[in-house]
Parts: sequence; C-alpha cells; structure tokens
Amino acid sequence: MKSFIKIFKQSKLLVIAVAMLASLSACEDPIELDLGKPVEQLVIDAVINQSSDTQYIFVSKSVGYLNNGIPAGYEIDSVGILDTSTFIFYPFKYSGNGKYFFVPPGANTFQFDKDYQLICKDGANTYVSQSRLNSPTTIDSLTYKYEESGSFGGNKGNYVTLWSKDKIGTGDFYWLRLYRNDSIQLQAGDIRVAIDNSVSQGGQGDGDLFIIPIRGNFTSRPWNIGETARVEILSITPEMYFYLNLLTTQLQNTGLFAVPPSNVPSNIICINNPDNKVLGFFCMAGKVDSPKLLIK
Repeated sequence: MKSFIKIFKQSKLLVIAVAMLASLSACEDPIELDLGKPVEQLVIDAVINQSSDTQYIFVSKSVGYLNNGIPAGYEIDSVGILDTSTFIFYPFKYSGNGKYFFVPPGANTFQFDKDYQLICKDGANTYVSQSRLNSPTTIDSLTYKYEESGSFGGNKGNYVTLWSKDKIGTGDFYWLRLYRNDSIQLQAGDIRVAIDNSVSQGGQGDGDLFIIPIRGNFTSRPWNIGETARVEILSITPEMYFYLNLLTTQLQNTGLFAVPPSNVPSNIICINNPDNKVLGFFCMAGKVDSPKLLIK
C-alpha cells in the first residue's frame, strides 16, 4: 500500500510538471520591438604606417544593427594627413567605393615620434583627429612545428610561433596581425593586442619575448602544407589599444551574459559640430613585418 501511495505521488508530481511546461510554452508569443529608424553615421577607418607601401583610408556609412548588409563606401570632399611639425598636407586620392589612397614618395615620409592629424571634409563638416607615430619593435623570425597533441585546445597539426621582443621601456602597445596565404585574418578571434610583452600592464616583462599566448596562438586551425604565414606588428597608441579591446568585446558579445550592443567610441570629432558623431578610428602606427613562412 505504501509503495502504491509513493508511486501515486510521483505520478502526480510528473503530471503537474508537464502541465507547467505546457503553460510556459504556450506563453512563447513573438514580440515585435520598434527600434526606430537606424541613424546613418559617417565611418572613417584610417591606420597609417611609416612604410613606402600604399596607404589607405576607408570611408563608409553605418548600417542598422539588424541589417546584415555590407556598409556601402561613401565619397566625401577631401581626405588627408597633416604633418603638424612641417604643416605639409598629404592628400589621399579617391579610387571608388569609399577607398582613398596615398603612395608615399619614399619610406619614412611619415616619421617616428611626430604627431599627425587626419583631416576630412564632407560638405560643411570638417572631421579631425590626431595621433603620434610610435617606432616599431623588431621581429627575429617566424617558425612552425607539428604538434601531435594540438596547441591551445586545437587539433594536431602545424602551429606557427612568432619570435619577437617588446621594445625597451614600459608602455608600448602593439597590434599583431596575421596573414594566411597573403590574406589578412579579420575575425573577432584574430584581433591580438599586447601591452609591452604581455596582455596586461605591469612592466615585469619589459624588453622580453612576447609571452606564449601572444607569440604562439596564431591560428584558428592548424596550418596545411603549402600554406604561407606572415605576421606584422603595429606599434599603436594606447587609445587604439583600448579601441580594439572594446571592438573585440562587441564582436564577441553573445551568450548568457551578453550586454546590450553599442557603438565603440571614435577618436574622430566634427570640429564645427561636436554633436555630429562619427564612427571609426585614426591611428598612426610603426609597422614591422615578419618574413613570409612556407609550411612544408
């Protein structure tokens, strides 16, 4: 009799639980949210280095958060870089789809430890930002090794290691960019930044090799035979370092603890109307490239 009563109670609890789940599922009605009309904002992306390579500035208009389209390029009146010490203005030419370019007459047209201004004009609006060009570090080599047990949680295969040291002196900020088969890797997980030789400030490793998670975590998958790898290190400003961190947070803003998405603040202002907000970032950066590595 006791066994029967126990089974009856368990069955009753199961029926109640199923009924509660059914009632909850019945409440899953779609809710239409009116987010209003998206506000278009000017977007200016300008990362300029000291090399003789062609330099680019990209101008576009922002798209709404729920719009999966690619931002369209946007043409403005003029774009260029001003040397604040000589007052020489380097105009960038328009090549279509929001892309502006400048071919330096030689290496070090833009010089280390000098300040430069980005100046853009669009109708009655003038957009300005300023950045210092910091000198780069050096790269010794790029190597690879076959890891039977994988690396950083990955599958077995070839993994690349960067051999490079932080510059002497604390307070150096870096952006490390990976090229796979001459194609820059731009996914959220590919954004790698460093302070001195580490991922946080402290100065304990000043002038040392970049720590293992920085110098050895250069892949989302093992490298295949025949692929090529190259890494460039940009010596960036502290503001660019924090901008990239915020950008990574927004790009990876998913899951249970995600926060409401928001635009990452820009360092570019509209001088004639500060309330006219612009997106994007301007940074002068000392660049150094690793030799191209062929995986054999």
